[in-house]
Amino acid sequence: METISPLTTTEYAVLGLLAFGERSGYDLTRAADRSIAHIWAPSRSQIYKVLPRLVERGHATRREVPQRGVPDKSIYRVTDEGLEALREWIGHVEPEPTSTAIFLLKVLFGDFGPPEAAVGHLEAYRDLMRRRLAEYEDIDRNPSPQRTEFGRIALHHGIARARATAEWAEAALASLAVSRRT
Repeated sequence: METISPLTTTEYAVLGLLAFGERSGYDLTRAADRSIAHIWAPSRSQIYKVLPRLVERGHATRREVPQRGVPDKSIYRVTDEGLEALREWIGHVEPEPTSTAIFLLKVLFGDFGPPEAAVGHLEAYRDLMRRRLAEYEDIDRNPSPQRTEFGRIALHHGIARARATAEWAEAALASLAVSRRT
């Protein structure tokens, strides 16, 4: 019996984009450029390679749209199976997030996942940033004899970034709590 491998991050990202509505490969590339490119930047060729695999696995459908004077256009739509695969991926919360890009993709596509998943992702990421901040602040309080001014400057960048990201995650959690009440 053939084992079906899990989808790649690019495949999940394309499913997420298709979840917003049917699109051609060209439309998907443009949508990626306007949305996920700052998080995950699949190339045009990656998107075109992923689409037939998603169709083959039953996660998307393809239909041809006849055009005059140019080749027919393929339009793709996510299937119920594709939405379920996306939902399961979004619903898997890593207690120790290893990839900021994957974390942000799951947040971006949060409308297609279990409602509690976004909270779980944000709490896990906030906690990671708080631990990182504590580590950096400990290093700052106990500098090594080899630390230079440039090392201190770089460390303070890490402190500022970890603090700001933890505060952002806390604000996002508060925003979700408010939106759930309304």
